[in-house]
Order: sequence, then C-alpha cells, then structure tokens
Amino acid sequence: MRRLLSNPRVRLHFKQATKFAISGLLGATMEFSILAVLVGYLDITPFIAYIFSAGIPGIFVFFFNKYVTFGSHEDRTKDQTIRFLMVYSVAFLLNYGFSALFYALGYYFFLDYVFPGFTLEHDYIAYGAKALAIGVTAFWNYIFSHLFIFRKKPVPLEAEAAGFI
Repeated sequence: MRRLLSNPRVRLHFKQATKFAISGLLGATMEFSILAVLVGYLDITPFIAYIFSAGIPGIFVFFFNKYVTFGSHEDRTKDQTIRFLMVYSVAFLLNYGFSALFYALGYYFFLDYVFPGFTLEHDYIAYGAKALAIGVTAFWNYIFSHLFIFRKKPVPLEAEAAGFI
C-alpha cells in the first residue's frame, strides 16, 4: 500500500480528484440552490428546472478545474472551452436523463409500490434524483477533464533532454 501511495501518478490523481471533488461539491451546492429556488419557490417542474440549474455552476466548475484542479495556466482557454462544452454537453444530457429517470422512479415506483400511502414533496424527490445523477456523471467528467479538456501539451523531447523542463 505504501508503494502504491508513493507512486507519482497515483498521488497526482489523488490530488486532482480531491480538488475535482471540491469543485464538484461547490458546483453541486450552486446547482441545488438554483434548483431549490426553481422547484421550491417558483414551482417549476423538476424536468424543466434541471435544464436551468446547470448553467452558472458549469461556468464555475470550468474555471475552478482549469486553474485550481488541473493547474492549466496556458493560453488555451478557447480550445479548452470548446472541449469542455463537448464533454459537458454529453454530461448534461446524461445528468438530465439520469435525473429524470431517478425522479420518475422515485416518484412513481418508490411512493406507489414500496411505500403506498406515504407522501413526500416532489421537490425532495427531485433533489435526491439530482444527487444520484451528479454522482453517476462525476466519473465521466473527471476522466474526460483529465484526459481531454485540460490535458497538458506534450513536451518536445529536445526541451526535456536539454533540461529546460
């Protein structure tokens, strides 16, 4: 175990995954806050609210991961933004699909068949469904953030051999 933890790649992923989780928790807090306002106060159906609750947290997560999690200070923001939009568009669709699925399962299956007669506000089911969906899509986001969005440009062998890097 000690040998595994001393491996530089394992340590790198552990540090990045920890920062990624912090970013995700902050983004999820924003997303849940927006969702609470939309569903709880404005009485917007969760299927619609899921769409609008993702925008601002997405922007925050991009910049947090760019500068803090992956330490990407290169001037590649345009390229990274395009890649981010590609990956997070798929992640958004997955998250929306899982949120809607978990909401439907929670609302209809759980309340009708598991606990018949038990009542629960639909916004609580919406929050639980969203939490499960975020957990499912977090793995997708980390893998593609590390390997595709914020991947460091390869170092030319000449520069590395000359000791510049």
